[in-house]
Amino acid sequence: MKYKLKKNDVDQCEDGYMVFLPYGFRWNDDIVHVRGFDTMAEVRAAAKTDVVECGCLECIKHLIVRRRTF
Repeated sequence: MKYKLKKNDVDQCEDGYMVFLPYGFRWNDDIVHVRGFDTMAEVRAAAKTDVVECGCLECIKHLIVRRRTF
């Protein structure tokens, strides 16, 4: 599964941007689903290179429940 940056995943704040990854994805350097950035260019670059699939308990639970409802 490959992550594609969506407008809904990015919030603009006073200091820059916050990216909230959806269930099933995390940032590659740590098991975190949220990261802050100074510029939109940094957001786009990181979304292409720094996002990996996540297998944490919270993501697994959410994805299992989601599959049951479809």
